[in-house]
Amino acid sequence: MKKVAIQGIEGSYSEAAARKITGAGAEILCCRNFEQTFETLLAGKSFYAVVPLKNKILGFIEKPLELLNKSNVRVLDELPLEIRHVLIGTPEADFEDVESIESHVEALRQCQNFLSENPQMRPIKGDDTAASVKKIVGAKNIKQAAIGSSRAAEIYGGKILRENIADDAENVTWFYLLGRK
Repeated sequence: MKKVAIQGIEGSYSEAAARKITGAGAEILCCRNFEQTFETLLAGKSFYAVVPLKNKILGFIEKPLELLNKSNVRVLDELPLEIRHVLIGTPEADFEDVESIESHVEALRQCQNFLSENPQMRPIKGDDTAASVKKIVGAKNIKQAAIGSSRAAEIYGGKILRENIADDAENVTWFYLLGRK
């Protein structure tokens, strides 16, 4: 079984991309950040890494691009993945309850219009989209929400409060399959 390093946890967009690009049988190694993802690949702990490098709204995603440019890895494949950000709260929450929204910084940046339209909701940078969903659902605080995927809401028991909140309804991120040279 091939091991694939990703930034994020189960329910993240990186996990969805890794499963699509390498097949359902791959073992996913969840990493805390992009640096750890590259370290896992370069140390030989994984055969591949899957990272997002480009987004339709934001352009290039700086940190993984920087790491790619200074690492001895090669791009093996590319996958465009539709990104459908949703606002997720606890099962008891209503949209009007939300005072803070946690997510990965790139997801927050992709939802700037939504955040501007809802200034009463303070954005908070989290480790990744799915980890933010897991955290807020576990905290059981109706005033906290997260931006993530509908799959993350399903996995961690969150309630979708708003759908398709990205600045572009046809949001896409390009994920790259990386291997050692």
